[in-house]
Amino acid sequence: MKKLKFIVSLFVVLLIFSCEKDNNIPLNQQQVDGQAGNPFLENFGASMDARFIGRVINEEGDPIIGASINVGNMMTVTDANGVFSVESATVYEKFAYIKASKVGFIDGSRSLVPTSGVNQVEIMLLDADPNATIGAGQPFNIGLPNGTSVNFSGDFETENGFEYLGNVQVVLRHLNPDNEAMALQMPGALIAENTSGNLQALETYGMIAVKLIGENGEVLNIAEGTTAELSVPVPTNATNPPETIPLWYFDETYGYWKEEGTAVLQGNKYVGEVSHFSFWNCDIAFDTVQLCITVVDDNNNPLPNTIVQLQRESVSWTSATAGYTNANGEVCGIIPANETLTVTIPDFGCIDNDYTEIVGPFDIDTNLTITVSDSNAQTTNVTGVFNDCSGTPATNGYVFLNYNNSVSIIPITDGILDLSIDYCLTDTEYTMQFFDITNNQSTTFVTGNFTVPITDLGTQMSCTTLLDADADGVLDFNEDLNANGDYTDDDTDQDGVPDYLDTDDDDDGVDTIDEDYDSDGDPMNDDSDGDSIPDYLDNLDVLIYATEVSGIGCIPSLIYDFDSIVSEVYFELINNNYIFYLTEADALADVNPLASPFIDDGNTQIIYVKAVNTITNQFDIAEVYLYQEYLDTDGDGLTDCEELSGIDSDLSICNPNGNITDPNVADSDGDGFDDCIEAANGTDPSDDTSVPTSPSIIVNDQTVTEGDILEYAFTLSSPAIDDIVINFEIVSSEVDFEDYQIEGIYGNNNINITIEAGSTNGVFAIVITDDTEAEGTENFTVVGTLISGSASAIGEATISIIDND
Repeated sequence: MKKLKFIVSLFVVLLIFSCEKDNNIPLNQQQVDGQAGNPFLENFGASMDARFIGRVINEEGDPIIGASINVGNMMTVTDANGVFSVESATVYEKFAYIKASKVGFIDGSRSLVPTSGVNQVEIMLLDADPNATIGAGQPFNIGLPNGTSVNFSGDFETENGFEYLGNVQVVLRHLNPDNEAMALQMPGALIAENTSGNLQALETYGMIAVKLIGENGEVLNIAEGTTAELSVPVPTNATNPPETIPLWYFDETYGYWKEEGTAVLQGNKYVGEVSHFSFWNCDIAFDTVQLCITVVDDNNNPLPNTIVQLQRESVSWTSATAGYTNANGEVCGIIPANETLTVTIPDFGCIDNDYTEIVGPFDIDTNLTITVSDSNAQTTNVTGVFNDCSGTPATNGYVFLNYNNSVSIIPITDGILDLSIDYCLTDTEYTMQFFDITNNQSTTFVTGNFTVPITDLGTQMSCTTLLDADADGVLDFNEDLNANGDYTDDDTDQDGVPDYLDTDDDDDGVDTIDEDYDSDGDPMNDDSDGDSIPDYLDNLDVLIYATEVSGIGCIPSLIYDFDSIVSEVYFELINNNYIFYLTEADALADVNPLASPFIDDGNTQIIYVKAVNTITNQFDIAEVYLYQEYLDTDGDGLTDCEELSGIDSDLSICNPNGNITDPNVADSDGDGFDDCIEAANGTDPSDDTSVPTSPSIIVNDQTVTEGDILEYAFTLSSPAIDDIVINFEIVSSEVDFEDYQIEGIYGNNNINITIEAGSTNGVFAIVITDDTEAEGTENFTVVGTLISGSASAIGEATISIIDND
């Protein structure tokens, strides 16, 4: 894999670096939750417009073509070099969050502090090939050879919260701090919000990524209320790892890490429980100060575009952060306070020729100058003029410069290149090609040797047209969606016409060139429904999904407010108008729309919502399942509506049996028994003289054969009026511990059983030993003793064991 010499953090583990010393704190520009303020966001300044260029690669370092890129309010895709360009996107002045996605990969991202120039990033996407396929409902452990593992309970749900019961494809990846590529693979940057809401810099001991996929490509997660146990190996060279460590998950909406839970060191792994999946991270956190480093050569000349790595001196594994110097040779960032640090300038001039220096500790914001020199390194000023084919200076392009076994992506914004480069005296060759993004043209390859003090590339014109065979506004190489170099096997709509020859790639009846809704000449950056699939590849440019909603009030007057449903359920969706209908046929025909609020008597189970894309006018329809709200204000087991109406709703554990009670008081008549208990026992919960009586415990004699399991069942004469604890004991002169086990536990002749208030039965298991001794029939008695609660009598039962020898 070639090194990519890119103006972006390569090993972002402790902090992030910026090219402007005032911009040090990141935060996502998206306010998708619809709330008026996330306090953590307020640290990151106002909105601004910024420019970006970047490259997306796979784990082998090869470019990923056609990856979808989202930056602030803009979207684009990568070209044949895996490069993308966004001329203007709205982001925070102290944080930008760039997301990359491609079918077959786990979504990736990078967070940085935007500058006034062109901001450059690199993102490595991890393959999303499933490690295993498991069936929902069954506990399962999935592991990797290095000891990374996840224990699943088997309960899963869709991203809309519906229970999922099919097969689940599990993708598990370990992001290892021993691997120098980890910082390219990890999402965002290691900037976090702790449980107190404070900004922290993190140092990682390892991460995992988990992706759960349904049979039809659904995005899944573990079910709400359940957990999964994860095990993350400690870095090989880590010394004295802490016994417990905070767990942090990556918030894919906002673009930073959040503290949630802890993990415990067990052997060489951290083990902890999590309640949902994204990327998870085992990190220690630090308070921060700001450090600005200026890098100069022996002649005190600033060294621009030079990568600077920084990590704690006490760290024994790869845990460095990095950034590139700006035009003044300066790089700034947030660092751990009061820590001695190692500064590294990697591959200075020659491969594996690293310059290092120890600095710090720092307890206040600090500016520092470092002089770098090496007899094997040489610096040249690379210059050139880049025009489009008409001779006009190019304003949206890049130079693809290959030298010293590395690749540099150099943005061109005004037709001029003027860049200082350090190179190796023993390797002076370079290869260069310029790409004009605006006009879809490029130069031919130019080769040469660096010279001192200037390497002049001359004037280059991009006149090699990048082909668009079907004239649909998408270049042929961008239609190679699987990036295998064969344009003929990419057919999005499966109509037999490959995309590069198909004027309507998604067969939605709208030509690809006409799906350029923002009229910028590029259909690839239009995604009107926000599903990260460009409209020209999306045959349904509208996003809507089924949901469940609860009405306000009680039967027969349940109130459903459609505006509230839209704002609470569909707040993340964009460019939609919503209309509600009683039947799907009405929705299809656009007749009989329902008025809001919709008042129902409780007999309507489903209505339908029709979402219409305001840009494309395409529509889709989804079910809305109606429910009565479960509200039990006094916690007595009856819903408020059941208490007010006396009608059973099937939502609660109790049946009010026609009794009208106070929904705000658990014991309406103050007789010491909750309304639910009285209703279940047939007494009047509004009459303090009508109280339930204690039940008796009824058991029956039973016969069981050796080797079988006896289900010792008991019933109550009436529902329990409180929690009852009974000790059941086996008494016999004929049997001993060799003959039975209570609940499978050897050497125990009794067990405490709790009967919850309102219950009417219970059971426990007695396992009968299958021996080989001829004994005849043996008998034992099960005797019950009241430990706590209310029971008027407890029966005894005789159990007969039939010998099978």
